[in-house]
Amino acid sequence: MRSKDSRSTVRSPQAKPASTKRRRMALVALPTAAVLGLSLIPFAGAQSLLPGGSSLSDSVAPGNPPQRDPINTTYPEVEGLPEGVDVNRVEYLSPRHVKVYIQSAAMPEHEQVVQILLARDWYSQPDKQFPEVWALDGLRARDDESGWTIETNIEQYYADKNVNVIMPVGGESSFYSDWAEPDNGKHYMWETFLTQELVPILDNEFRSNKQRAVVGISMGGTAAVNLAERHPYLFDFVGSFSGYLDTTSTGMPQAIQAAQADAGGYDSTKMWGDLYSKEWYNHDPKLGIKELSDITTYVSAGSGQDDYGQDNSVAKGQANLAGKGLEVLSRMTTDSFVKRAKREGVDVISKLRPSGVHSWEYWQFEMTQAWPYIADTFGLGEVDRGADCEVTGDIATVTGNGVIGNCLNNEYDVEDGKAQDFSGGTAYWSPDNGAHALFGRINARYAQLGGPTSWLGFPLTGEKTTPDGKGRFVHFENGSIYWTASTGAYAVTKSMMGIWGKNGYENGDLKYPTGAVTNIEGGGQFQNFQNGVLVEAKEGNSKKGYIVHGAIGAKYKEMGGPNSAAGLPRGGEKKIKGGFFQEFENGNIYWSASSGAHFIPYGEIFDHWGDNGYENGKYGYPTSDQEDIPAGGLKQDFQGGTIRQILGNVN
Repeated sequence: MRSKDSRSTVRSPQAKPASTKRRRMALVALPTAAVLGLSLIPFAGAQSLLPGGSSLSDSVAPGNPPQRDPINTTYPEVEGLPEGVDVNRVEYLSPRHVKVYIQSAAMPEHEQVVQILLARDWYSQPDKQFPEVWALDGLRARDDESGWTIETNIEQYYADKNVNVIMPVGGESSFYSDWAEPDNGKHYMWETFLTQELVPILDNEFRSNKQRAVVGISMGGTAAVNLAERHPYLFDFVGSFSGYLDTTSTGMPQAIQAAQADAGGYDSTKMWGDLYSKEWYNHDPKLGIKELSDITTYVSAGSGQDDYGQDNSVAKGQANLAGKGLEVLSRMTTDSFVKRAKREGVDVISKLRPSGVHSWEYWQFEMTQAWPYIADTFGLGEVDRGADCEVTGDIATVTGNGVIGNCLNNEYDVEDGKAQDFSGGTAYWSPDNGAHALFGRINARYAQLGGPTSWLGFPLTGEKTTPDGKGRFVHFENGSIYWTASTGAYAVTKSMMGIWGKNGYENGDLKYPTGAVTNIEGGGQFQNFQNGVLVEAKEGNSKKGYIVHGAIGAKYKEMGGPNSAAGLPRGGEKKIKGGFFQEFENGNIYWSASSGAHFIPYGEIFDHWGDNGYENGKYGYPTSDQEDIPAGGLKQDFQGGTIRQILGNVN
């Protein structure tokens, strides 16, 4: 089991060395077998020697390892963002948990995603800058969410701490490295993205104070140490939890090769070239230890022994053979790394545990054990290491039932009222509206818009259930936010609430909002709903509301609403023989069950169609939108034929 031991060093060997033959067999066969998930437990002798006896690199490390390529020691100071890099959007999962979608110049083929847990006092101290803790994922990193937020309590653990937590998403089998060649339809350039593109984003847009810790699990542990060694100017702390800290000793490249082939079918030679070639040595953590002289270094590994069911064990279930074998491999390479660091005079905080396997519950434990060292490295006072707060007055009344958890800080000024952050939400108070506790996605959307400083103002209510039972809403001074599981949370302005309300709110034609309020060119606003578009048009000195719903609404939404070729509505939907139509500034949308919904712009084709009786004439309803003729001109298909406009002639 993993105990809360203090700073430790590796003890001297207590057992006699195993025979040379036995060591050679273990060193060559054990790594590859471990990665493939084969049973390693019969090698009991090898395991018993790990804490102090023979280790992987001690036995086969070359006498004179290849000279590693020099590293770049220039901090990426960039005003704004590097060329080709942009933040496309930020999605708020909660007021403190955001997903940042980034256009990368290094990896332009796909949008890169980074999850960020914002510091405890992000809102209460809007001018404060914060240290960062980077958390890297394992070999089977997913493309939709970091394993850290899926498998651990990292969000809850760091909620009361004054650091930003940075979690890159994706990178399966990548080792967060710059690959020599593309593979599996991707050309990984993670090192460049993280060190040259993400850092300026964090500096310029997420209030970094440029103090950084980087930790990782398994593959991410290897990558964390490599990043710190190759870019020591960026990091103050590095942590490897069950990482592989020796990549070039006999058998290790083959072990990594087998692992990458198993985790996504990747080819290791496309990462660092031929096995044992120069780039493998450039990415061997044990060979770059001297670069860590000024960086606090924390490494940990279990022994591969399953401690499930024992007192104080963090295990959630029995370990499988792969989990045991992979941890043995991590233990061997971590032990080698620590011994080499000692020989080179580099201080390392080593936690070689008496038990534990390759599994997330152990890495969650290591996360908590590493935190005091991270905080010490950053020079954080007690006030920044955890919550010390009290809840009073009206806020205490509305949060007393525990609906939004425990306080993270004391109440603070915002606009002409107060706010207070909690582990599960936020409480707001204003003299006119009293106190209300907000949580979940409605609170996340409110925070994204700017909270009380936004156009919504302070809340008038807490969260309430809609009459149909499907949604939730909160009313604010100048609007409301509505949420359902299928649509997400969106704010509706107070005036647009009036238009929506006359139509029956969520029980009317439009149903629930599905997009943000959008400005109309020339004045006014519109908003997309499940079943159409709500438009508030500026007409002179006043505004007028329109609802475009059903199939016509879907077509209008598809076109882009009021900012499309159709323009603003000029009335409501009208029933005609066999269908419906609605008039807009620049044309009409017609619908029938057999033809669907199509837009006919005003012009010569429209006039010709009208001269022939519109939908009741020989042409009937339109069956396509108007389109260009390649040779010049326009055409539109109808039930009864096609009308063309060529060189001013219509036929």
